[in-house]
Amino acid sequence: MIWFKNASIAIARMEKRAKWWWEIDPWLFWSVMVLLLFGIVMVFSASMTTGLYAYGDAFYFFQRHLFGIVLGLITGVITSFFPLSRLREQSKLLLLFTLVLLVLVFVPGVGRQGAGVNRWINLGVFNFQPSEMAKLVIVLYMADALAAHQDRVEDFWRGVVPFFILVGIICLLVLIEPNLGTATFLLLLTFVMLFLGGGKVLHLLLVWVILMPTGLFLVLVRGKEYWKDRFVAFLDPWKDPLGKGFHILQSLIALGSGGLWGRGLGESRQKFFFLPDRHTDFIYAIVGEELGLLGTLSLVVLLGIILWRGWKIALEARDEFQCLVAMGIVAMMILQAFVNMGAVLRLFPITGITFPLLSYGNSSLLVLMASIGILFNIARNRRETENQ
Repeated sequence: MIWFKNASIAIARMEKRAKWWWEIDPWLFWSVMVLLLFGIVMVFSASMTTGLYAYGDAFYFFQRHLFGIVLGLITGVITSFFPLSRLREQSKLLLLFTLVLLVLVFVPGVGRQGAGVNRWINLGVFNFQPSEMAKLVIVLYMADALAAHQDRVEDFWRGVVPFFILVGIICLLVLIEPNLGTATFLLLLTFVMLFLGGGKVLHLLLVWVILMPTGLFLVLVRGKEYWKDRFVAFLDPWKDPLGKGFHILQSLIALGSGGLWGRGLGESRQKFFFLPDRHTDFIYAIVGEELGLLGTLSLVVLLGIILWRGWKIALEARDEFQCLVAMGIVAMMILQAFVNMGAVLRLFPITGITFPLLSYGNSSLLVLMASIGILFNIARNRRETENQ
């Protein structure tokens, strides 16, 4: 009898998992899948020259990118079933765990140093970047805090300042790595979460007015030399076209030479050691060169669908926490893409922020797929509520 009861429970669980496709959002699912497939093709095209030159293998980055996608898909499926109530309960613990990881990157034997920076933890199969995890964890923690203490959100000292102090500690650790782009992104994400959570615009503008001169002083006076170089290159890249302005000028050349239709898939000329970071920070420029304006606009359309469906999921969420998490995840993805495209198009200084789901980078893929899995989870919870 006990065996029969256990078997019935197991069958019920299998049926529930079999309905996974019907309970998530198909529009969001296919947009993510197309973006991932697009990324596979473009990472191979953009990285083959670097892989062949540096490692003697044109498939070097392609194989690692596939591994990251598989790992990300597994993680996404897990988070799509993980109980959201438990995720909320563990948000503070996840924040503490992230802080520990950000400290561990500086510990010899645990952290991995590359090109003079400490950004990774060596996990054996790949190097994990805790600052990428910080993006999702900030969304989860702030969604929990904002939903639990809505009465404090409109108070500057109780509802705004504590968040910036906490995120400031995280940003300080990220800056020490050093990683100015991600630290700035985390601050922007905090602004967005507070705005979505009901924070007063005047309070946020006040913080912005305080942080802006501080940031400029850090970049231009006390920061790393290459931070200043990036800012100067943003203002006038033609002043030093073979030095400080080289990155952005080669990016603009790639986009301009693609025209409307592009040179053709795999036919990029800038990837032959003209455009740096072509499979990571500047993959959008390679898309523009090989697939033209239509290729870059296709990516914008996919992002638009993700924004539309993610926002719909948020508005139909079961409670305030799930709504804020969904909005935060969508904002995180769109903001990351916007910052990346802005740097490629010389709308912003170069930040080192990659294009979500398109660029090479296993840490980013893992965190983004976990985030999308949570979005699917919120969509499933909404469907379950409708069917009750």
